Amino acid sequence: MNTRARITGILAVGLLIWGVSAASAQSGDAQTLLAEMDSILYPDSFHMKVVMATHRPDRRDMQMTMESYYKQDVGTLIEILDPPRSRGTKFLQKEGSLWMYNPKSNSSRAIRLSPRDSFQGSVFSNNDIGDPKYANDYRASFGSDQTIQNKDLGNVECRTLIGEPKGPTAAYGKIKVWLRKSDNMPLRMDYYAKSGLLFKRLILTSFKQLAGEQRPSMWRMDSLEQKDAYSTVEIQQLEARNNLPDRMFTEANLTR
Repeated sequence: MNTRARITGILAVGLLIWGVSAASAQSGDAQTLLAEMDSILYPDSFHMKVVMATHRPDRRDMQMTMESYYKQDVGTLIEILDPPRSRGTKFLQKEGSLWMYNPKSNSSRAIRLSPRDSFQGSVFSNNDIGDPKYANDYRASFGSDQTIQNKDLGNVECRTLIGEPKGPTAAYGKIKVWLRKSDNMPLRMDYYAKSGLLFKRLILTSFKQLAGEQRPSMWRMDSLEQKDAYSTVEIQQLEARNNLPDRMFTEANLTR
């Protein structure tokens, strides 16, 4: 091999290594931003009270009030407070599984639910309500920058992240996230089925001081499969709680 060919080969290998390193660095930065988005949406451990409303053209409108407790790396405990017919129904998200217990049933055992199924007839899935951290389940990379419109903020320049599932337990085949460039505030999320079909879209608005930080207080999930079907979650109260005991997030406590 002559000197010129040898130099060309060395340069080609160097460029290949640099390209792989740059892509890895970019992927790492994207994953960091996805984790940052999680922390913008919620504290690491918290107590929250929300009102969920659902409209479907083929059903009666529904509304329920819920409170939830979340402890990072431990689990989520949710209880329905209203309407009266559902009051006391509890849900436990733990280690990738979601359990439901209805004290008005004749059973003392909890029922295991699919994370992909609808949560109480809403457009939100069980996983959407029970697992507030996306970075645990998805591996992020950068998409193209885009300008989108938000009803509260007008036209907003955003960077986008594409989240691919880390494993089979992830609820979606892919997610796409729009983050405001100025501060990485999440404004929109698209959800894809494992078949590649885009079937839900989440819009985040009504930014308020919640648990000491500016966060979206209104979440609207639109079905892209059923026209005019949507659910909203309005956060009425959110507070960081760093002293939640692990025993709260057990099946024994769920069925007590």
